[in-house]
Amino acid sequence: MTLSGTYLDTLRRKINHRLGEIYPQGPRLLTEPVHYALAGKGKRLRPILTLLTNQACGGKEADALHAAVAVELLHNFTLVHDDIMDQDHTRHGQTTVHTKWDDGVGVLAGDAMFIIALMELRLSSDNVEDLTKAFANGALAVCEGQALDKEFETRSRVTLDEYMQMIDLKTGLMLGLAAELGAICASAGQEQIEGVRRFGCLMGRAFQVQDDLLEIFSDARTMGKSLGSDLLADKKTYLMIAALDKVPDQVQATVETARIDLEPGLASMRRILEDNGIRQLAEETIHRNIAEAKSQLTSLGQNAATLEAFAELILNREK
Repeated sequence: MTLSGTYLDTLRRKINHRLGEIYPQGPRLLTEPVHYALAGKGKRLRPILTLLTNQACGGKEADALHAAVAVELLHNFTLVHDDIMDQDHTRHGQTTVHTKWDDGVGVLAGDAMFIIALMELRLSSDNVEDLTKAFANGALAVCEGQALDKEFETRSRVTLDEYMQMIDLKTGLMLGLAAELGAICASAGQEQIEGVRRFGCLMGRAFQVQDDLLEIFSDARTMGKSLGSDLLADKKTYLMIAALDKVPDQVQATVETARIDLEPGLASMRRILEDNGIRQLAEETIHRNIAEAKSQLTSLGQNAATLEAFAELILNREK
């Protein structure tokens, strides 16, 4: 089975319509940056996963839409704050919130989106208590993952196992939460809820390693955000950790080159990653985690086809 672009666009329009309705009144210095952040060209993969999982578990779309929007609000809250911490200037094809206004407005806008997400969640199905508990656990995990990510910036060496632990928290559990909320809205059984949550978490692993690849091997126009910020900040991505293990001197020299002139630095890093088999290693990790993710869907029977198609969508993304 494949997910047609038309069907995904339909889901995306429904999500965007609801996002456009939220927070209609308030101080302009808050409402404007909130709606600005949400109007970017985001893929809406997380809320789409919530709706697809709800469907696979036999639920009704109307019961899951508010939960899906809550996930997207949570995701954008983290992006606005991450952009401040990383001092990135482009996100979703537009200037970041903190660049367009200032850091203080960015913090406020992110905080507001988190609170609105909780309010949106309470408009969901009858299982509000279970939804809120899952949401709180997922939100805290994302913050813990970001804390580890920041900690890694100050360390000269990080292992791939430590990195995987970090992305399980920062990225994996966000996708796991998206799937879990969809299943809860469908009043699914515990086996199905646990299965789709694990599916989402493993997809998150694959997604983040793929994001690390795209950060180096894509281009700013395709990605819709600044490239090279991880390299300039000496962030410990999957690729950088593996490269530092093999050729630390070459990596350090390349980082210094990038800080002087980004494009030659990126070109040099691409050569290092390809010549030392690190790009191939990352691609193998992506495929392995997607295959393991699919294996978590046995309790859904034939209904797993939609989520398996979603996994292929992640595998083949270009941004």
